[in-house]
Amino acid sequence: MKYESVPPVRRDELRRALAEKDNEAIHTALVGLALHDEDGTWVQDQCLALKDHPSWDVRAIALLCLGHVARIHGAIDRDRVLPVLRSALHDPRTAGYAEQAIGDIEDFVTGADGRS
Repeated sequence: MKYESVPPVRRDELRRALAEKDNEAIHTALVGLALHDEDGTWVQDQCLALKDHPSWDVRAIALLCLGHVARIHGAIDRDRVLPVLRSALHDPRTAGYAEQAIGDIEDFVTGADGRS
């Protein structure tokens, strides 16, 4: 995997990518939002909304971005996020992404409720 710098994106770019069913644009928008949007809860909610997306790669990026939210914001709603991540462990295509996100939550989120 090669690291590429991802610039900030506007929220409407995600909405447009979803409406156009453009998976590559969804990936770029989700990562850009996860890394740069100031409202981690909003980004978390967008990722959770994609947990049942028909494309496994969109689900995988959404899981990865949940880890980014945990790492960057130091907070996540464990009660909502962890069941989704644990469920994704059963799909070999998304398991690695879920494992990474769970690790980020364990490493970067403090407090029993997932909030710092």
